[in-house]
Amino acid sequence: SKSTGGVVAIPTPMIMEWWDVDSLLPYKLKKEVVAMEGRAVTLRATNRMNLLKSSKSKTGTSSEKKDEDGMDAESKEQKQTQDLTQKCAAAASISNSKTYKLVQHPAPVKPPNAPTEDALAPTLHLTKKEMKRQRKLRRAEKQRELQDLQAAGLISAPEPKLTLSNFMRVLGDQAVMDPSKMEAKVMEQVQGRKQKHEKMNADRQLSKEQRSEKRDRKLTEDTSQAVSVALFLVKDMSHRYHRTKVDLNAQQNKITGGVLECEMPKMSLVICEGGAKAIKRYVRLMLVRMKWKGENFMEADESEDEHENEDNEEGQKQKFNSENSCELVWQGMAPKRMFRTFVFQTCETSEVARKVLEAKGVAHFWDQVLVHASGSGESFNFKLGDGDMESGDEDIVMKESF
Repeated sequence: SKSTGGVVAIPTPMIMEWWDVDSLLPYKLKKEVVAMEGRAVTLRATNRMNLLKSSKSKTGTSSEKKDEDGMDAESKEQKQTQDLTQKCAAAASISNSKTYKLVQHPAPVKPPNAPTEDALAPTLHLTKKEMKRQRKLRRAEKQRELQDLQAAGLISAPEPKLTLSNFMRVLGDQAVMDPSKMEAKVMEQVQGRKQKHEKMNADRQLSKEQRSEKRDRKLTEDTSQAVSVALFLVKDMSHRYHRTKVDLNAQQNKITGGVLECEMPKMSLVICEGGAKAIKRYVRLMLVRMKWKGENFMEADESEDEHENEDNEEGQKQKFNSENSCELVWQGMAPKRMFRTFVFQTCETSEVARKVLEAKGVAHFWDQVLVHASGSGESFNFKLGDGDMESGDEDIVMKESF
């Protein structure tokens, strides 16, 4: 070309990019690559100067001789370049980089609730209209197959479906000649269809054991990878209604944990461990469904107290605390269950309650409840003491099932 003076430009770099040379090649090969590129640049400049001189000279023999010398030098350079390229490709390694050891490659760690199996393909759900259309098409296809079999004589045609409204039209003369007999025949057929329908429903109905297994299967969740945890702060858990509902729902939802009641200060900590769905249902029970102040029972209690016998102390009903409340302190995930069952336990002081939870490795649950309670009002403005253990605290032993 005119811009290069007839000399074909060789793209640089000849071996590899400069950042690859610095990070992949050893020191000796780096020097060889740099020297090769320097000679290539010098050779291109020399060939260009010779080309310009030959165009100005008038003698052709000298120019042909110089051209032959330039061609020999270029072929020799190309061969050396190919040899060096193969040598660099064989010796290239990331371990030659100075910063290789400074870059860390930590092993990926899956979260505790990561699924162990492959993700299922998304399911495309049909609309009500589409489901009706698909059912209609399936039933039409099935009826068409039956008609083809009847036309081929492989199966006999079914008896006409008789009812009290259509048997005169279907039977025709037979119904006119003996209507009582035909009506009895119609009622027999109707009763047969009804019995068949009831028998099919009874066959599909699950037994008591199967219903129990199905209910347990729906409530059972896999907690081997992670466990959902919820903490509740309740002011008063002394009423039988509250204790029964809390305990019964925990057993039904396969929830472990317990209720830790503290006398001083007056408060209760409810710890729940279980599957995500079970904890969701339990949170709704504690915050929405449960009547902590006995809203629907106050009027009934007052009316019954008027007619109640004062001498019969055992028959008196337990009254609700009008200032009772329940708050969700924390809800999150834990790697495993820390409790085996769901039980109730009473402690006299805050220090004793913390030691009870410390034996299970969850003393921070009590600290978190104290922080939450201290900011909820002046009546809960207290701090956990750092004093020495009392004489009675040395004999603290947790319940075996807690």
